[in-house]
Amino acid sequence: MVSPAWLFLTGIAALLAVDGIKADKGYDERWPSDFSAEGVLIKNLLEGYNKRAGKYARPVFNHTHAVPVRLMLQLIQIIDLDEKNQVLKLNLWTNYYWIDEFLRWNPDDYAGVSEIRIPSDLIWTPDIKLYNYADTRKDERRDALCVLSYDGNITWGPQGIYMSSCEINVNTFPFDKQTCHLKFGSWTYDGSKLNLSFYGEKEQMITDDYFVPNKAWTVLETPGKRTVEMYTCCPNPYIDITYTVVFRRSATFYTYILIVPCVLLTTLTLVLYWIPPESPTKMALGMSIFMAFFVLLLLFEGNMPPASEDVPILGTYYCLNMILITTSTFLNVFVVNLSFYGSRAAIPKLMKTVMFEYVARILCMDNLVRPFLEADKKRLIPVAIPGLGLVNGGNGKFQKNWKGSTELLSNRKDELQIDPQLAEIDSKLADVKEFIAAYFERLDDKDRREKLAKEWKAVGLIFDRLFFWIYLVTILTSLSVVLSVIFLGS
Repeated sequence: MVSPAWLFLTGIAALLAVDGIKADKGYDERWPSDFSAEGVLIKNLLEGYNKRAGKYARPVFNHTHAVPVRLMLQLIQIIDLDEKNQVLKLNLWTNYYWIDEFLRWNPDDYAGVSEIRIPSDLIWTPDIKLYNYADTRKDERRDALCVLSYDGNITWGPQGIYMSSCEINVNTFPFDKQTCHLKFGSWTYDGSKLNLSFYGEKEQMITDDYFVPNKAWTVLETPGKRTVEMYTCCPNPYIDITYTVVFRRSATFYTYILIVPCVLLTTLTLVLYWIPPESPTKMALGMSIFMAFFVLLLLFEGNMPPASEDVPILGTYYCLNMILITTSTFLNVFVVNLSFYGSRAAIPKLMKTVMFEYVARILCMDNLVRPFLEADKKRLIPVAIPGLGLVNGGNGKFQKNWKGSTELLSNRKDELQIDPQLAEIDSKLADVKEFIAAYFERLDDKDRREKLAKEWKAVGLIFDRLFFWIYLVTILTSLSVVLSVIFLGS
């Protein structure tokens, strides 16, 4: 049998064990055993909180005091920068810190509980909004619990996807550096009701938790500025904090799809001046290069905002190259026209002198024009053909110095009547002389036309070489200017 003493001692031990378990789990005789100290604390706080108008009244005993709210932003990711719509999309952690004078307790009264967490929609929260939002959603934040401390300090850190309007500067695209602003402030409480300020000493957006770096953009700096501003709607000033995000574009991708093809097509345009004027591929290549530039310009336009105050320098370079290609096509038509249809008239003397004696020497084309200059000197010396006259004389025409057969027969009629055979021979000789004279005249005219055609073709080749150097200097100058402006401007 069990002794009564042993039963008494066993009961005392069981009671002590139960008291120990209750103490470890935060139980107290002041509330039911199925409630924890934290649960009773939350129940008591919210009941008293709701009696004081709950989440609709500012958490201050004196209504003339402003609620101090401190803000800290943490940049998690640059999701996208939509250049066409000029919208910046960021993943941010917004951390709010303020003091609620109605949510204070003594930890000793609740088993040492000094910190609790409750939903944000059960208490007063600051109505901090992004002023320059560009979002069609109703809410940009994800709900998060508020952390309450026994001294009334509240920490609230909801995560959100913020879409803000951002003015895009495409002047130095794709080596551009963009500056976007995010303006946060209370929407209904002016500065006398809510005092917004930075959290801690760092007046900037925190980038230590930049978990997902964006391959297209590199963050340079994220300064913040607190401003007090008056609005036309309200008599009292409002306080806001504006964060500035400065980031640079990674231009590697655009270099391969926009810049390198542009430089290669520009260089390919020089080939137009190396193709002979009589080749039909000269014009076809020029039009093909123009269409390729047009396709590049469409690809370039796809990354630009529809309305921008600045004109991209690279786009200006594209247009300049298209103008140069169009001009080169016209010039090639001019050269082809000179080469094929230049024999209709002689080259003007002044033009011939300038092109053959000066421009050709500057362009190192002496071998091309030397035969024409030597032929002109020979034409100044008359060549005499016995019995026919001067050929290739001063005016280049056959000059007669003999009398025709009709005149000869009339003067020597008496002599020819004596010998009819002599008259017949003399008539045949006169026909031969006329035929030879006409033949030499046709040869002289043919040589003159061929010489004019060759001279015009030489002028066309000189123009071709001149346009080549002008185009080369133009594209090199424009490319150096464009790249220097882009790199210095970025």
